[in-house]
Amino acid sequence: MRPFGCALFFIAIDPAGTQIYTTSPSGIYRAFKAYALGSGEATARDYLKENYKEDLSFDETVKLTLRALKESINEEPTKDNTRFAYVKSEDKKFHMCSKDEVEEFLNLINEETKA
Repeated sequence: MRPFGCALFFIAIDPAGTQIYTTSPSGIYRAFKAYALGSGEATARDYLKENYKEDLSFDETVKLTLRALKESINEEPTKDNTRFAYVKSEDKKFHMCSKDEVEEFLNLINEETKA
């Protein structure tokens, strides 16, 4: 039995494409196109398996991610309880979104829900 453990995400962007790698406390690593980790991960992974497509635009990918989050948590995602970061394959730079940016992204999925 392990009293503590840590799982990590790594993002790789190379000429072969974009991958997400995860490591487990045991040291096993695996590659994925979409992945979820934490409480509600099973629900989020199921949502991603059903809805992920290879050719999603940036906005579609953001919406997919936030919908998976929304499906898997017990409260409504807001700019105050949601942190969001991304790496675009064009410039390969990590970007941590501000609360205002998170709110803009959340508005994208909330507008669709109302329609």
